[in-house]
Amino acid sequence: MKSLFTIMFLLLAVLAPGLVNAQSKLTEEKKKELQEKFETYKTELNLTEAQQEKVKVINTAYFEELAGIKESGGSKLAKLKAFRKLSDKRDKEMKAVLDKDQYAVYQKMQQEMKKEIRSKRT
Repeated sequence: MKSLFTIMFLLLAVLAPGLVNAQSKLTEEKKKELQEKFETYKTELNLTEAQQEKVKVINTAYFEELAGIKESGGSKLAKLKAFRKLSDKRDKEMKAVLDKDQYAVYQKMQQEMKKEIRSKRT
């Protein structure tokens, strides 16, 4: 398990420079949203320095892929499926980075965000 985690970390370290360039494709509004989300995670989850770097990489990749889904020409159902798959991927990556207590807080934050989004729809 530890070697898998090490391999994932090294892979992220190798890919991180490409993600930084990809981030420049985000609009200023999305860059600001990304930074705000990171600051929220950093504070609410009490992230260590090592965790901060990993979470930043995960969130940058998530926002980039999310922007791609939003811009795609697929149906709403296809976009919803892609979004759910992307969210599941991010949750698994976050679970690998966070400890048990931090992940519980993260899940609670995600549930609150879902409730907020649903309340805006109605």
